Amino acid sequence: MMIRKIAAFCAASLMLGLSACSMTEIPEREVVHKTEVPPKMLFLGDSIAAGFGLEGYTSSDNYNCRSYANILRERYEAEIGSECGHTMVNKAVSGYTSYDLIGQLQSGELDSDLADSDAVVVSIGGNDLLDIMLELLNNMGITEKGSFDSGNFNFFSAAGSLLSIGGDVDSALDRFETNIRTIAEELLKKTEGTVFIQTLYDPLEYFTKFSIVTDFSDEKIGRLNRIISENSALGYKVIDVAADFRGRAGELTNISSYDIHPNAKGHEVIAADVDAALRTVGFSYITTERVAEGLTAEGRKAVGMGIAGSLALAFISVAGIVVKKKR
Repeated sequence: MMIRKIAAFCAASLMLGLSACSMTEIPEREVVHKTEVPPKMLFLGDSIAAGFGLEGYTSSDNYNCRSYANILRERYEAEIGSECGHTMVNKAVSGYTSYDLIGQLQSGELDSDLADSDAVVVSIGGNDLLDIMLELLNNMGITEKGSFDSGNFNFFSAAGSLLSIGGDVDSALDRFETNIRTIAEELLKKTEGTVFIQTLYDPLEYFTKFSIVTDFSDEKIGRLNRIISENSALGYKVIDVAADFRGRAGELTNISSYDIHPNAKGHEVIAADVDAALRTVGFSYITTERVAEGLTAEGRKAVGMGIAGSLALAFISVAGIVVKKKR
């Protein structure tokens, strides 16, 4: 009878100790999941990335045209939206040069987006050369959109223009090389995501009858693309859009209408190039998941104290019985 009373007393002591604290918890752990495409991506740069010239594009809204950024947003929302969601931010600005992009990066305007991005895709460089290249078109007799009369082409004027602007183009390319390094440094210190920079296609290759112009354009845009590729050692990856546009300017751009921008088909090609580049890298996202219920640290301490206390009480009680019997 006495032993049963001692056992009951010990159990009551243990329960009393446990009731004084929160005994159990549902611990959480972070689980890393792999995915081929970025859950969060950011597009920066110029009118090519913004989607200039496409149906639905406005200077204040990059999200309502079928640009390559929006094509990929739609594709990735369908692919991983149910797993982790997908976010695309497009802060490209039509007319931006490499110098303008540096200003945007250094202003702090993009800091939050950069810090939150898994991939940053940049199109820049076209406007660094655009004004100079348009001067060539003017000397070819192209003065308005849609107007091109090969009979008005002035070979000697074009040749003279090449001589006069060649130095300007080279100076612009020197500045671009300095700027692309600054852009890379700014991006890489502000994001842990992977940075990609696109090469620039050559829209003037369209004018195949005028090799004096196409050769000049090929040389200068070729140098710009070499600058992009060679400086990738700084830590960004190159998406070679120029390679897939080569020989297809008439098909993939609006150059026949005096517009250097990609058309809808051109944006589909760029989307495929960007998508392929992203998938070679691979990305991940983290979820927080609950695991099996267990004792909290407080609960484990209480259990230990309760058991120890109960054993001590039992020992004392038994010892008392033994002493009493001896008497």
